[in-house]
Amino acid sequence: MIGLFLSLAWAGLDENLATASNKELDEAERMRAFNALVLDWKTYRPQLEAIAVDQDHDARERWVVVRAIGQTHDPDATALLVSLLDDPMPAMRAAAVSALGDAGDKQHAEAVAKLLQDDAMFVRAAAADALGQIRDERSASWLEAALADSTNYYRGSSLWVRVHYVAALGAIGNETSIPSLIACFDDKDPQVVTAALMSLKSIKGFDFAEGRSQAEHIEAWRRWYANE
Repeated sequence: MIGLFLSLAWAGLDENLATASNKELDEAERMRAFNALVLDWKTYRPQLEAIAVDQDHDARERWVVVRAIGQTHDPDATALLVSLLDDPMPAMRAAAVSALGDAGDKQHAEAVAKLLQDDAMFVRAAAADALGQIRDERSASWLEAALADSTNYYRGSSLWVRVHYVAALGAIGNETSIPSLIACFDDKDPQVVTAALMSLKSIKGFDFAEGRSQAEHIEAWRRWYANE
């Protein structure tokens, strides 16, 4: 009888995992299955952890499991997520770093920040977003360094990942980042400039946009900063 119960329970786990990872299904349906995995974490933890680290398992199912682990906010599960930051598959590294962002544990901020130098640009972007969620003030200096890093340019042109660094600075909200954000007004990437304006507003709680063009808005921030 116990064996039958376990078989039915595992069948439910397999069904939810297959549903959550099926990109052909409706998003609401996939999210219901994903949330069921999060809720069932304590019941199925051994199976889910085994899937997360299994290099031979379906990559999309692994990705779903890793992201679900982050949503559990279980402090005992973060060691597994940290171990996956070295996974050979870039998508798994991105999933792990995003899951650590969801978990929000500041003790892992430095481990997350190391992926700001990952070879895969989308992993670097995921690391920046995660630091914005974790909001450890130490992260501001790491993000500022990444913003200036030559590897985030290609033939002199800004790569899209730099916008994520600027947005993360705004999410962290550290006022020591204001000089770096003001300096972004001279950036050749217009998206970086726009992100800097948004991040300054996030940090200070106000801006000078009303009734002004972007150029006038930037000049207003420069005047404010000069008088501080």
